[in-house]
Amino acid sequence: MPKDLNIAGICVPPGELRRGTLPALSLADGTNISLPLLVLNGAKDGPKVYMGAAIHGDEVNGIAILARALAQVDPSSLSGSIVCVPVQHPLALQSDHRLPVSQFLKSPLDQVPHDAWTCFPGDPSGNIAQIVASTLFGLIRQCDYALDIHTPTRGGRYVPIAILPHPNLGAAASRAEQMAHDMGGGWIMKGERGMYVADGILCVEACKAGVPCFTFEIGEGGRLEEESVATGARCVLNLLRSLKMIDGKLEPARKTYVMRDFLGIRANQGGLLVSIATLGQEVKAGDPLCRVINVYGDEVQLVTAPQDGVLVRTTTLGSVSQGERVATLGLL
Repeated sequence: MPKDLNIAGICVPPGELRRGTLPALSLADGTNISLPLLVLNGAKDGPKVYMGAAIHGDEVNGIAILARALAQVDPSSLSGSIVCVPVQHPLALQSDHRLPVSQFLKSPLDQVPHDAWTCFPGDPSGNIAQIVASTLFGLIRQCDYALDIHTPTRGGRYVPIAILPHPNLGAAASRAEQMAHDMGGGWIMKGERGMYVADGILCVEACKAGVPCFTFEIGEGGRLEEESVATGARCVLNLLRSLKMIDGKLEPARKTYVMRDFLGIRANQGGLLVSIATLGQEVKAGDPLCRVINVYGDEVQLVTAPQDGVLVRTTTLGSVSQGERVATLGLL
């Protein structure tokens, strides 16, 4: 039979939900920064799942996704438990930026590494990013599964894509892949290079610790998008159903693309950016993706797909400089 669940000093009886906070760090004026916690302890036995969003402060879609999905979960009929941190880096959210900008500007060298997402398993004696990562990892390693929700930074929009950790991480990575399929987003990246599979990334270090986890990207940074929130909430509930934590049938995507690598495409001329291809579209080599026009309205670059793939990330900025990314393909 389920027992009381104690998380960060919060005691949650079976079949109930509690909100609370987890102390993380203190600032120069003595302000204490805490992480918001939502803990659901099911009335029936089952796995313990960690869910987190907004480790980057402009990734607000994830906060709303978790709020909407978990509002539909009744602890009295839940099998297992859910430990949710809807804002994994409150200082970044306060800055409305990917990073806690005020701290980075104050002492740039002392804030390296500056991105908490890349600092796992963290260091309780390190800088702010490392302390936040350490605090979160203390929760993650207590769980059986984990989900880390993101959006790209401002100016980019992703399809709902599950990005897997490196496949050489054994059973945890294999289980994460099955979870990604069950989630039903429609796009899965199973790559072996790049930042998403690097040491220090949250899902990579979780899998190393035996906790299956992947990165879920959806929507655009800095925006709260109803379509993304609805899709993301459906995916989160699918994941809980697949783990036999809640009742109901899975709602799969109409088609799932499993890709092997990202291919970022950059502008070779600066100017105004005009989209042509649709996000999520399957393209062939030579198909137009977007075009760059100068301030007089002349086309200075027609950006085409260098090879076959799927348009998984598009740039939403109105203007770009030479060298800025304008599109990302997922290679099949």
